[in-house]
Amino acid sequence: MSRWLEYPTWQVPLWDAILEFDAQRLPAKVQKAEKAIRDRLHELGTAANNPRERQALTDALATLEILKRR
Repeated sequence: MSRWLEYPTWQVPLWDAILEFDAQRLPAKVQKAEKAIRDRLHELGTAANNPRERQALTDALATLEILKRR
């Protein structure tokens, strides 16, 4: 799957969470995806570079919030 993703480091765990239908396994996958996303945000720091990836990261966190409500 990762060869089609622009940012596989954090998108792979995100998709693992999105595609998880087992309610028992979902929280761990959401947590792993959140960590990968927050780690990437930390790496990017406050520099104004990569606005496209920053928007994708923000959207990914919003998606995970929806998953957590299930």
